[in-house]
Formats: sequence, C-alpha cells, structure tokens
Amino acid sequence: MFKTVNLLFLLIMVMLSIAFFTLMERKVIGYSQSRKGPNKILITGIVQPMADAIKLLSKEVNLNFNSNVYIYMVAPLINIICSMMMWMMFPFMFTFSFMKMSMLFMLCCMTFNTTSIMMMSWSSNSNYAFIGMIRTISQLISYEINLIMLIMSIIMITEQMNLMLTSKMQKYSPILIITFPMIIIWMITILAETNRTPFDFSEGESELISGFNIEYSSINFMMLFLSEYSSILLMSFISVSLFVTNYVNNMIFYWLYFILCFYFIWARTTLPRFRYDKLMKLNWTQILPLTTVFLFMTFPMKL
Repeated sequence: MFKTVNLLFLLIMVMLSIAFFTLMERKVIGYSQSRKGPNKILITGIVQPMADAIKLLSKEVNLNFNSNVYIYMVAPLINIICSMMMWMMFPFMFTFSFMKMSMLFMLCCMTFNTTSIMMMSWSSNSNYAFIGMIRTISQLISYEINLIMLIMSIIMITEQMNLMLTSKMQKYSPILIITFPMIIIWMITILAETNRTPFDFSEGESELISGFNIEYSSINFMMLFLSEYSSILLMSFISVSLFVTNYVNNMIFYWLYFILCFYFIWARTTLPRFRYDKLMKLNWTQILPLTTVFLFMTFPMKL
C-alpha cells in the first residue's frame, strides 16, 4: 500500500515538474528572442501550463480512418508508461526495494520507447509519420549504442548496476573527475537521445510537419508531449546521479540538475538543426570510436 502511494506521489510530482519546465522553456526562449513569454494568466503567466493542459484535454480526438486504430491509440500510452516507469529506479528517500539492477531497467525502458515510436508511425499510415519514424529509429538506435557504452563504462568503474550503490561510491570523489572527457560525449548523446535541437530531425517542421506524431491530437498528443519532456528531466537526473552525486538532500544536486535542464533549453534556443547525414557520420565515425576507447580504458580503473 505504501509503495503504491509512493508511486502515485512520484508520478504527480513528475507531471508538475514537466508543466513548469515547459513554462521555463517558453520564458527563456522568449527572452532570448527579445520578447516576453507567457505572461497573461495569473501572475506572470504562472498558471499557463494548466491552461494548456485543459485546452488539450478539451479538444476533440482526431481519429485517422486510414490507421490501424488499436495500435494507433495504444502506442502513446505505452510511450508515457515507459517514460514514467524509469523514474522508479532512482534512490529517493523512500525507494522501491525491488530495483536491484536499475541501470539495466532504464536501458530496457528506453529501448521499448523506440518500439512505441515505430508502432505510432506505422499504425498512423501517413507518409510524413513514416519518414519521421525512419529518421527517429535510426537516430535513437545509433546514439543508444553510445549511451550504453558510457553507462557500461560507469558500471566498470563502480562495479555496480544499482544507482543507490553508485551514489555511495561517489561519497568522496565524483566519477566526473575520473572520466572528465566522457561527460562531453554524454552531453551530445543525451541531446540526440531526447530528439532535441540540433538533433530534432524526426520533428523537422520545415519538411516533415512534426514527423511521427503528425496524426495525433488532444489527449494522445499530450501523452507524447509529456513523454518527451519527462525524458529530458530524466536524462538530467541520470547525468547528475551518474557523474557527480545522488544525495537528494544535498543542494549541489539540485543546482546541477537545474543547470542541466537549462542546458536543453539553451541548446534549443541557440543551435540550428543540421543535416541528417552529418548526424549519422558524427556518430559512427567520431563519437562511437571514442566511447569504445573510453570503455576499454575503464577496465584497469576501479574506485
């Protein structure tokens, strides 16, 4: 019973975090373009995310009659369930006792997210969605290899697959000090893994009109939106936990978490989208050899 209440409280807090993260993103992008962001609803637009949620929920569900309806409707739900389940692996004050190999669980959920995107695009029976799917899946599969290699490097150093024990290993020395060049590759990889600028090829508005989620509206679109922003917050959380500290009662943790969340917004407002073939070339000819070298270098390194 206690674990169920704990889970519900966690999910509600994640939803609220996503709501106010979107508000912060719109404000930062607004000020970076010398204009104001949302500022009409209540005090300085603080309730804007709630108004957007009500608007999305009240819209009519647009059923695509050319689609495979059951898969088309279920896929966004699977996507958000996978994103939310990944939050269960973190060692909060009241943690879930069954998560012995939390990093492995995280990788399984991320892989299943790729499958849900494929289900969405194929079932909607749209050419734009299908091209978006091809781009997204090839991008996610390519950069997931780097992510797995980097996480394996951390596992090799700490000899742990549990984030609770990984945090104890960093009590006196953060892993960031030992693996400093690795964090640069990690920061590029998490941008590609979350489909954020400059790697947002699946949503290329100029040519694909929002890509794999073009046919979705109302509550289905809201699920996809929540899933995308949940993965951004999740990657920020994982980055701080793996490389610096995992103690949630430490203010340094929250400052670093906020800086990493801001990094995603800064990348969106600053960097332009570049060519898709260059993205794949960057991965297979430059980043992947580097992550492989990092992995082999970690064999003699033990904390």
